[in-house]
Amino acid sequence: MAGNFWQSSHYQQWLLDKQDLMRERQQDLKVVTEEEYQKILIFFSNFMQALGEQLKLRQQVIATAAIYFKRFYARNSLKSIDPWLMAPTCVFLAAKVEESGVISNSRLISTCQNIVKSKFSYAYNQEYPYRIQNVLECEFYLLEMMDCCLILYHAYRPLTQYCGDLGSESDLLPLAWRIVNDSLRTDVPLIFPPYI
Repeated sequence: MAGNFWQSSHYQQWLLDKQDLMRERQQDLKVVTEEEYQKILIFFSNFMQALGEQLKLRQQVIATAAIYFKRFYARNSLKSIDPWLMAPTCVFLAAKVEESGVISNSRLISTCQNIVKSKFSYAYNQEYPYRIQNVLECEFYLLEMMDCCLILYHAYRPLTQYCGDLGSESDLLPLAWRIVNDSLRTDVPLIFPPYI
């Protein structure tokens, strides 16, 4: 692991150009428009947020999961692995990487089933089809695709430093924190370094 952002795999391998993203998405953009594609990514970001909140994970774990999800689909088609499987896999791996503790296998799947039924039934009105063995297998695909580059530099630390330097931590930080969380639903974490 690199001690600073400039020597990390995040900087060296995972800051992508907008043109690279568009080129990788061409297969998906033959089926859906760019706007629909963005809506799909936002939908699954919301799903991971709901899953993380239900599992009582810290926001940094959820942010890591969202970026893993974006990294995977930045280099793969949505058809390669079902996003309904990739989303809980990203949350599962992010909990390990961020040292939040391993989520129990049965709890992960039962939480997915409950969330799909209660909050996302309008989009998926069937029984959640995946089991823990699917998540564990998918985890290996995710690790391989990311070349085991698991350490991320989030915008939260630079944000708290900026707000501290401005002397308006109590006023500005909560709103800015929500904006950073919302940026995870876009391509911003793939294109820009965390301090920007």
